[in-house]
Amino acid sequence: MRIAVIGSQNTGKSTFVGDFLAEFPEYSTPRETYRDIVRKGNLAINQKTTQHNQRLIRDFLFDQSVHNLADDILFDRCVVDNYIYTLAQFEKGGIEELFMRETEEMMYRSLDNLDALVFIPTAVSVRLVDDALRDTDTLFIDRVNCLFIETLLQISQQSSVKIVAIAGNREERIGQVRKSLGL
Repeated sequence: MRIAVIGSQNTGKSTFVGDFLAEFPEYSTPRETYRDIVRKGNLAINQKTTQHNQRLIRDFLFDQSVHNLADDILFDRCVVDNYIYTLAQFEKGGIEELFMRETEEMMYRSLDNLDALVFIPTAVSVRLVDDALRDTDTLFIDRVNCLFIETLLQISQQSSVKIVAIAGNREERIGQVRKSLGL
C-alpha cells in the first residue's frame, strides 16, 4: 500500500512515520524528504513562503510520489500538504491564481499514485516545537488545519484515495491505521 502522512506542522507526523516503520518493517520511506529541500535551499516556508519556494517543494513531492514505485511505501507529506500551504499563502495574496490552479491539478494527479492519506489533525496534546521548519503561531496552524479538513472533504468526493484521520497517543495512532487500512 502507498500511504502519505499529512497534516499541519507540530502534529507528530514524523514521530508517527518512525512508529509506523518500526511496527511495519516491510514498509520503506524515501531517504530524502521535503525538509531536506528546505534546508538545502534555505527556503522560507509556512507564513513566510514564496511562490518560488512552494514550486520547489511541490515539484519535489510530486516527483517523489511518481518515481518511488515500491508497493509498500510511506511518505512523510505529499502534494496535498504543499497545496494547503500554497492555499494559505494564496489567501494572503502571496501566490498567483494560475500557480494555485496548477498546484491543485498536480495534487489531484499525485493522488493517482497513492492508496491512502493518513491525516493527523492538530491537537493540544502535541507540544509546539519552535525550529526553523515549524511555525508556532496557533492562529496560522488552526487555519492550515481547517484548510486540510476542507480540502480532504473535496478530495473524498473527487478521488478514490482512502482518507484516514488519526488521533490519540502513539500506540492508538498505530492501532487506528492498522484497523482502518487492514494492515
